[in-house]
Amino acid sequence: MILAPGDAPARPDLDWLRHRSRRGSPAEPVTADAAPGGLVDFLAGRTTRRQPDQAPTPQPVAPSQVPVGLDLDLDLDLDLDLDLDLGTSGGDLLDLSAPAPRPVPAPAPSSSDLDLSDPRPATPPAAPPSAASDLDLFPEAPAPPTAPPARSPAPAPRPERVIRTVPRVAPGGRVILTRREPTVTLDRVQSGVGALTVTAVCSPAVGDLVLGAVHQLGDGSSGVVSRTAGIPTAPPRSRRPVLEAGRGEFDQIRVDLRQTRLLRRFVVYAQSASESSLAWGGTLLIATHGGSRVEIPLDLPAHDGPVVVASVYVVDGELVVRAELEPVRGLVRDVAQAYGFRAITWADARTPVL
Repeated sequence: MILAPGDAPARPDLDWLRHRSRRGSPAEPVTADAAPGGLVDFLAGRTTRRQPDQAPTPQPVAPSQVPVGLDLDLDLDLDLDLDLDLGTSGGDLLDLSAPAPRPVPAPAPSSSDLDLSDPRPATPPAAPPSAASDLDLFPEAPAPPTAPPARSPAPAPRPERVIRTVPRVAPGGRVILTRREPTVTLDRVQSGVGALTVTAVCSPAVGDLVLGAVHQLGDGSSGVVSRTAGIPTAPPRSRRPVLEAGRGEFDQIRVDLRQTRLLRRFVVYAQSASESSLAWGGTLLIATHGGSRVEIPLDLPAHDGPVVVASVYVVDGELVVRAELEPVRGLVRDVAQAYGFRAITWADARTPVL
């Protein structure tokens, strides 16, 4: 039977519940009655505060020990007391809060046999340049200076081409050759038409001066042409000689210009027929078919022996005449050897072998 709220007797423990203190405040002195007892003693207010390290042992409550009119208040006070005990315990006896979740570490990337990606290794940062210390006993050697780029040498200035006019003889003209201007060239007409006549124009006061020539033909053969030596033609005994020695008023040598292609060169020398001393004087006259003249004076110092007066070379079909005026010590053989005519054999210094 449940009594109405107005008919229930006053609870003796309400005043104690209003004035009780929470855990952590100064506790009341513990008595022997504070030992763990039944639920009825706790609700009746006869229990005391227990120590934090003593766990309460719940005792079974008989239904007959619970006051009849206290069923509603029992639920209310029990909830209130449990809320107060759990809220102010400071987590000493029972912590019902859920633990904070710990961060789960991310799984380490594992390489797979099927992973075809090509991860590029990170480029390590460049080490900062280390400054040389004052106590460094082995300082780094300074880098050698960079050589400047090689410059291509400047091209050497080309010498100006000096165009020299070749001295020539005008048709019907006259040229005198000296040691200062010793050379003249005959053109193709002067070198290929008629005959070239070489004459020693001298007075009897000079002496018994005679002319001779040492020649070289186009086939490489060489020989001597001399009236006094008994070899008047070259080649010897030829019906059409290229060179021929003779005498008119003066001693002379005649060159057939129609056969200049068979001639390579020749030199003209003068000597005494009796190999005596000569009073050198006069002129060596070289005349063409058209009347052109080349003159070489024979004003020479006293000399016993032959003198090479002139040399004639065939160059590209033209005759180049040069004044030599060179004395040679010896005889005809010495003249031939002095000017490089080596293809001649000699019976003696005066007579070649024909």
